[in-house]
Amino acid sequence: MPKLNEYLGGIVSEIASARKMADMQTVQIAKEYAQDDLLKHFSIPRMKVGTVDLTIPFATAGNSTPMIFRDFMYDEMIKVAKTDYDPSDIKSDQSLKAFIIDLEVYYNDAIKKVRDENTTTITDSQIQYFEIIPQYMREFCQSLPNFRWKQTNPEFFQQSISKRVIGEARKVIEKTEDYEIIVEASKLMELDVKCLIYAKMSVSEAGMEWSRYEDINGNIIETLIPE
Repeated sequence: MPKLNEYLGGIVSEIASARKMADMQTVQIAKEYAQDDLLKHFSIPRMKVGTVDLTIPFATAGNSTPMIFRDFMYDEMIKVAKTDYDPSDIKSDQSLKAFIIDLEVYYNDAIKKVRDENTTTITDSQIQYFEIIPQYMREFCQSLPNFRWKQTNPEFFQQSISKRVIGEARKVIEKTEDYEIIVEASKLMELDVKCLIYAKMSVSEAGMEWSRYEDINGNIIETLIPE
């Protein structure tokens, strides 16, 4: 089940993708107009998103239980690596899982350090307690024969692992709750209407366009500015 921020973010992302598809079609139409002796004198039709008003029904499914280190670490690695990692290589996969279990010592030690300092949140200085984990994870994965690194950037991989580690650690230290929601129509229809929550959201377009100018030194500068 998705989380509310993921679900709403996905809807906005799909609207942006729809606008992109419309712009690509506009480019194709512009080429056709340019090749026609009459149409080339007409304005090119182009769709713009005004304001999209959405009413989204959902229901809460409770908060997700914090995962243990070895589970969320492997889960995040698979999620980031995608097709670059081949779990069917049993020997290498078992080697990775064993390494993750060894890394759990560093995670537990970092959690203990934060708790010993008696803070209610993980501070910026305390984040460094966890930094060795994504670094070691990246280095080990780069040594695996079943990790190809064709579409996965090592820096992005390490950053994603670090973000997940800190996020899971915050759930433990800060007792944050991460609620999942029910959005499937078939499941919502089975619930009492009193259990439903309606999110009203308006999405408006704020486009950007490239601007090109010359600075005082004669250098050509390109930058994005609001339309």
